[in-house]
Amino acid sequence: MSLFHANAGQAEIIRSVQKDQEHIEYIRTALSEVLLLLSQRHWFKYNALCKLIAEILYHHYAILNNLQTLGEEYTGIIQVDANYVMLPNKALQLLAILLEYGGEHLVDRVLTYLQTEIDRSEELLESVKTALHKLIDTLRVVVPYVRGFHTSLFYINGGKYHISKRLTGINYVLIRNWLKEDHSIYGYKVLGYVTLTQLLLALAARYRQYRSEPKPKPVQPARTASAKRLSSAPGGTTRSCALCMDTTQDISVTQCGHLFCWHCILNWLDQRQICPICREAIKKTRVVRLQNFAS
Repeated sequence: MSLFHANAGQAEIIRSVQKDQEHIEYIRTALSEVLLLLSQRHWFKYNALCKLIAEILYHHYAILNNLQTLGEEYTGIIQVDANYVMLPNKALQLLAILLEYGGEHLVDRVLTYLQTEIDRSEELLESVKTALHKLIDTLRVVVPYVRGFHTSLFYINGGKYHISKRLTGINYVLIRNWLKEDHSIYGYKVLGYVTLTQLLLALAARYRQYRSEPKPKPVQPARTASAKRLSSAPGGTTRSCALCMDTTQDISVTQCGHLFCWHCILNWLDQRQICPICREAIKKTRVVRLQNFAS
């Protein structure tokens, strides 16, 4: 017998996700503290992965032990297959969790790898390299908009909150379906249309910006290894972050004038409110991300 009549609404699914995130944040904090005790340098490098590990551990424990997550138990919902007939198999549930919490990260790593291989290739013409880089940059821009459009559709039509659930066909049903909050549906529909409008306006603004940008200059020949070493020197153009010791990504400046990776300095300030270099007191709200800074 199909359980489609008992499908969970937007309110129940969102409350379940929010409750799960509270417990995941507790696990993430514990992992981060353990990593900081083991090695401060490794904490700078791997602290961003603590959230991903916490999310996967939390959901995998529930799946492997045939349990609801605490959020699902709190709202009284369970997962069912695409036909609303039976519980989804464990392999499908595990795949959904990996896609949800590691899929976007994996896409980013794959695109970064492709960019590196394109730069290393000596067989491709410079014009082809430029076109491929442009395509990869476009894909990077599109990914957040895909997630935003999917969320808008969820607010409007209900159903699947996560893209991974749509890919795997997993649905949610409300155990006590007579408690379903039908009165909140219209509010979520309004929110969905507002979100969708905002996304369309953002896309239009980005397209106008793209059209107004000057044509890119011809790509310069690849530098030699000695030139790269020279540029990495103190007098060169490439800067290294004092926290992760790697090339600075998303360069950000503190009020005392020192430059760091955006994520590195924010992670540092979560633990102590001082500059890692000069020890001057600083706040996260005073850190500025240099959007138009050319190192």
